Amino acid sequence: MPDLDLNALLTAKQASEYAGVSIPVICKWRDRGHLPVATDEQGNEIRDRRGRPRYRLLDVAKAENATRQ
Repeated sequence: MPDLDLNALLTAKQASEYAGVSIPVICKWRDRGHLPVATDEQGNEIRDRRGRPRYRLLDVAKAENATRQ
């Protein structure tokens, strides 16, 4: 079994699949401060060419755990 890259950058769709929730739930987690948009070394948000945010796998796991409790 390969090691998980906890710093892997995920799309909202990938994050939703990992956490077992819908894409709107991922957006709600972000808006409510449960799920930060990934940032680079300078603190800038990481987004794709269309401006869509990327999320780190570790942050998705933390948000999923926090919202389940």
